[in-house]
Amino acid sequence: MNLNTSKSRKIEKWTDVINELSIDVSKPINLISAKQIKTITKEEPRLMAKMDTLESLPQIFRLNSLFLLPVSRKEYGIVKGKGYHRPESIDNKPIIHDTSIPFPISASGVESESVYLDYANSCGLLSKLCGTNTLVQSIRGRRTTPSFNFRVDNSEIRVNHAQIEVDVGFEGPDQIVLFEAKIGIPSSFNIRQLYYPYRTFYSKKRVRNFFFCLEPITKEYFFWEYSFNPDDDFESIKLVCFKRYQIKISKVISIKDYQDVIPDKTKFKIPQADDVNKIVEFPLKVFEGYDTAEKISQAYGFVNRQSSYYRHAAEILGLVRIEKNRYTLTDKSWEFLKLPADKKLTYITKLLLEFPIVNEIFIQISINRNKLISRNDIIELLRSRSHLTGNTLSRRAQTIISWFRWIRNNLQLVEVDDNGSIRLASQYRLN
Repeated sequence: MNLNTSKSRKIEKWTDVINELSIDVSKPINLISAKQIKTITKEEPRLMAKMDTLESLPQIFRLNSLFLLPVSRKEYGIVKGKGYHRPESIDNKPIIHDTSIPFPISASGVESESVYLDYANSCGLLSKLCGTNTLVQSIRGRRTTPSFNFRVDNSEIRVNHAQIEVDVGFEGPDQIVLFEAKIGIPSSFNIRQLYYPYRTFYSKKRVRNFFFCLEPITKEYFFWEYSFNPDDDFESIKLVCFKRYQIKISKVISIKDYQDVIPDKTKFKIPQADDVNKIVEFPLKVFEGYDTAEKISQAYGFVNRQSSYYRHAAEILGLVRIEKNRYTLTDKSWEFLKLPADKKLTYITKLLLEFPIVNEIFIQISINRNKLISRNDIIELLRSRSHLTGNTLSRRAQTIISWFRWIRNNLQLVEVDDNGSIRLASQYRLN
């Protein structure tokens, strides 16, 4: 049996669910528990609920204009109405986006939406798309919705802490930009994949919703921006604009620009802050008024100790300072916030390279271009260059490896393998 046949037979088990529970398919909404789905189908409810396109709906849903919506972590609604949207055709020629940042060699052959979105961000394409230089990545992965009400075909539905997944979200002082991403251009998509994240964040700031597709053959980047008006109408999805891009590499980054970074001997301590994106986000949060430890903890969903790690990292990098127990922005952070996305990445990379131990590792691999620095090598460097001992050595080594992974993901200057070994990117190495 091939995979498509297996999926088709699985999804058609919804007929058994509807028959066994005597569900009236003419009703605007019927609620059903995850437990009932699993009991009747003997399948995982989350897999039975995965219907990303109109074509993936079971026949009984298509015949009765039904679709499925999660309304909580344990309950779904079988809803009558419009649950899918067909992306509008884009016939215009692609806009060429020039960049000096190559697609990461380590990601070649990896058909991942997140890889292409990350690259679109690092090379400045998303800044061009959104028309702003102030966005930083702040949202990715699984979240839980708040409680909210909305209408489908004039029927009222209430969602209470359902699980969602955001491919990636970026935040600026006055907006949040959310992306739902696909490889290839589907014939349709589930409106919920845009609407639930929109309702999760829309009370905080203006939210912009993008549906992104990567055409895998031509490597063209397609973006549809949608709005919902009124906000509480699920079926009110409307196209705002669409864009089609191709990325062209105009020149290769010069590693000499990064070799010339002068290490700052005052930055002898490596802070315990593995996620560089959260360090980068810190000055933006301060700009928005999250200027105390308590407020930052709420913004990040951290305990105070965790937020202090990122405050410490941002402070050492010169992006924030403390005045009278409040965080304030520095001249350096104002300069950073005004930069375009690709320049932001270069700026942060150079700040990271000011840490003497990070600088030493980069100089070693960039001078001896076939050199490999292992996790154990980093631990030994830390042991000889600091007063760290015991498990702290391993934790700080992990932080350094995480920083080099961020540099790899965003500038493709280095490669970092699964074991944490670091070397110069292959396009710069000797043959």
